[in-house]
Amino acid sequence: MSPELGVEQLSESRMLGLCFEDVERHQYVLHRDASRRAAALADAIGFARQHPSVYALPGDPDPVGTAERCAVTEASCRLQLSENTVRNLVHTADAARASLPALWAQAWEGFASLAQVDAALALVPRFDAHPVGALTAFDEALADLAPDCSPALFRARARRLADRLAPVDPAAEHTAARRARTMVVETCEAGMSWVHLLTATTDAIAIKRRLTATAKHVQHNVRDGRTRDQVRADLATAWLRGTGTPTAVTTKVYVTVPLDQLTPEAQRTVRQDLPVPAGAPDLNQTARLDTGDTIDKTTAIRLLLEAGSFTRIITDPVTGVILDMDRTARTATRQQREWLLHTHATCTRDGCSHPAAESDIDHWDAFHGPGRGPTDLRNLHPFCAPDNQAKEKTRYQYRRRDDGTVQLISPTGYATRRPRHGEREATAILTRLHAQTSTATDDPPF
Repeated sequence: MSPELGVEQLSESRMLGLCFEDVERHQYVLHRDASRRAAALADAIGFARQHPSVYALPGDPDPVGTAERCAVTEASCRLQLSENTVRNLVHTADAARASLPALWAQAWEGFASLAQVDAALALVPRFDAHPVGALTAFDEALADLAPDCSPALFRARARRLADRLAPVDPAAEHTAARRARTMVVETCEAGMSWVHLLTATTDAIAIKRRLTATAKHVQHNVRDGRTRDQVRADLATAWLRGTGTPTAVTTKVYVTVPLDQLTPEAQRTVRQDLPVPAGAPDLNQTARLDTGDTIDKTTAIRLLLEAGSFTRIITDPVTGVILDMDRTARTATRQQREWLLHTHATCTRDGCSHPAAESDIDHWDAFHGPGRGPTDLRNLHPFCAPDNQAKEKTRYQYRRRDDGTVQLISPTGYATRRPRHGEREATAILTRLHAQTSTATDDPPF
């Protein structure tokens, strides 16, 4: 024992050590449970593929594909995960059990994470042109590495090991990787979002150098207090939007007009019988985009000043619900579509986050057929293409609620649920709590 450490200090050190050991134990449990959840998901989807009649109707030209899509959707709803996440977990479990059994065994016991397994699986295709023994050696070596490596270090060592065991032509590898190039927008907070661009490293470096060089020039000529990073971000945004060019992005601005701001004559012309979901946003309180994301007042005013045209939406001054939207054919009008986008923001099916702007405008009661559902707002809702197809061609049942949201009922007996409270309900609860607090404050002391 070090002479500098007293008995009390040694005891505190031991206690802290025990705390870290407890954290490690939970880490192993998390890894183990994650791998077993992925395996259970893969087994469930596999069962659906083997028994497609659970979801697919007779005469379906691709019953296995239909069953897989439906099973993935149900798993997504049950676990509150995106369908892409479900598919990725299923692929990880199936591929690792088939190609990397030693590494999967480590994950199964909690000594490897799914991030490590995914990193290894990304390199497995390189072994297709090499003897089976090379992949086995790769698997066993990674199984030994996993418990002592962070995901980043594990990924680097796995790549170096793959380079030795299964060397590939760098040009061919780059060509294959380049096929995955993409652009993703990720909503952040306070009206901000990340724009992720996966592109060739040479292009990425060239983009940054052009931005940096232009930013230096701007900072030299326009001293407005912006940092170099801020100027680069502003330049990239302007270039992508095409600001100042003939192909510049145009922005549609929605302006809400409270009913009490209109003249009595104008108020009498407003329709007040339009269907409004219980959870519809209060457009009188917060400006928002058709994605459902809110924006600050300053941004809304800037968009208003930049806009070249306007769409009028009249709202109730108390509830904030939309009261008037023009309309009367099978295809929804532009105004109806815009109203639906602001009311729902996403596909109306529980748990589906597909943007309403990219969804179909569906007739709940079919326009064609004996019922001939009308093209009015009470019968229209945004429905993503997969759900629109599944509604007609699978054993799924869909039930529309009074607020316009849609419940999914699976042949397995599972039924989705909507969130307990929407924005309007939450506001009402908060108002009631404030009222109760005020009442309690006014009561005389005992």
